[in-house]
Amino acid sequence: MKYKFFAIPMIAATLALGGCSKFLEEKSQSDVIPKTVVDFRELLLGSGYPGKTNPAAMVYLMDDDVDLNCESGVSSGYPIVGTDPVKEDYLLYTWQPRQAEENGLGIRIGDQAGSTAYFKVYERIKGCNAVLDYVDDAIGTREEKDRVKAEALAVRAFHYFTLVNLYGDPYNQNPTGPGVPLKMTSSVEADSPARNTVAEVYDAIVKDLDEAARLMDPLPIVRKDFHINQPAIHILLSRVYLHMEKWEDCVAEADKAFALGATVPDLTNITAGRWISYDNAEVEWMTGSTYQEYNQTDYAPSRQFMASFGADDVRGKFGFSRPSNSENSPLLTKFLTNGTEAISQAVRASEAMMNRAEAYVQLNKLGDALKDLNAMRRRRIIGYADVSIGDKAVLLAEVREERRKEFCYEGFRWFDLRRYGRPSITHRYQHEPTEQILQYTLKEKDPAYTLPFPSSLLLRNPKLTQNPSASIPNRVGQ
Repeated sequence: MKYKFFAIPMIAATLALGGCSKFLEEKSQSDVIPKTVVDFRELLLGSGYPGKTNPAAMVYLMDDDVDLNCESGVSSGYPIVGTDPVKEDYLLYTWQPRQAEENGLGIRIGDQAGSTAYFKVYERIKGCNAVLDYVDDAIGTREEKDRVKAEALAVRAFHYFTLVNLYGDPYNQNPTGPGVPLKMTSSVEADSPARNTVAEVYDAIVKDLDEAARLMDPLPIVRKDFHINQPAIHILLSRVYLHMEKWEDCVAEADKAFALGATVPDLTNITAGRWISYDNAEVEWMTGSTYQEYNQTDYAPSRQFMASFGADDVRGKFGFSRPSNSENSPLLTKFLTNGTEAISQAVRASEAMMNRAEAYVQLNKLGDALKDLNAMRRRRIIGYADVSIGDKAVLLAEVREERRKEFCYEGFRWFDLRRYGRPSITHRYQHEPTEQILQYTLKEKDPAYTLPFPSSLLLRNPKLTQNPSASIPNRVGQ
């Protein structure tokens, strides 16, 4: 798909100058100033929507689904100085406080603000803001403008949800704690923005998604075009309410997604992977990657997690490839591959079902929760027979484990662990030159569950206060 190149700063400048002909004459001939709604929609797709690579994908290295593939002799790659993924990602994998300042090869990254997840996501928010500020003056119908505005609002909310779950504490544990700055317009401000509270960021997310739904719900539903649609917006709302522990709202938004045609198909007849694609009817929106930009040969699915899949569970059977060498860890094959990249970040109807199931448990509607849990398993496990669970704690654990299997490596697990209470995690790492394997532990409620800011960002914005995770002692393996 080809896009025109739109320079975001030029939008504000052009309108502020009232269409000054001198300004237009001096603009770069490679730039196109958006005039029509179609132009703004292309601007949003290219500069507001998540890109091919997800800046937050590094959290996959920090959760409990990943393991270093020590059995395959990953140390053989250590001499490749400067390109060794094992060393390069060591600081993230072992939750070190200096992860924001350097990588495992000792290369400074904290000075490179433009390469940080924080900076990259805000660049996308800037694209959304530019569209929202100026699309009303574009050439096009009211319905066309409403669709573009709804997309921009929903995508901006999606970005802020990512940021606040990287750099702020979990909403259900510290809503008044510092989150991230809210920048809701494309105007240039002299003062540096301070951090809004976690609750303020979540309120802004809900407001954006609610307005997106109001604008888009009356419009025809469009699927499979890489633009966010109505069911996806309501699924995202159910996700946000799940994190906020607003259980009734979570259920209501999941129900709305299904009322708009979202469906969870039976996958028990598949014979191969790659079901995270638009060929799967449950996928409402696909965007970017979450997993395969990291070397999955070395940082691979953990054996303990893999053992949780039954023999008849198609997610384990076809979602991973088993190399002929039994010592090798399995490779992930659930994602659609586009050349060398995997499109692994998607909003799909199965999330609405699992969000609703967890909310039902919390509302003590165990029968409804069990109905959703059994329905999901029937669609994923060959020959599955419904179970009956009457204990709330047991049912909650089963629902959460099912969620883990359903969405593994799609960017859910780290954020879920945070809202579950930030449990303790252990990772093993093989050190050279002795090849000794040591265990690194992320303690329960560890400060590292909230990422530190790189120093370059603090220098750019003096009001961006640092998180406690930056000043904890270096984590030592045992």
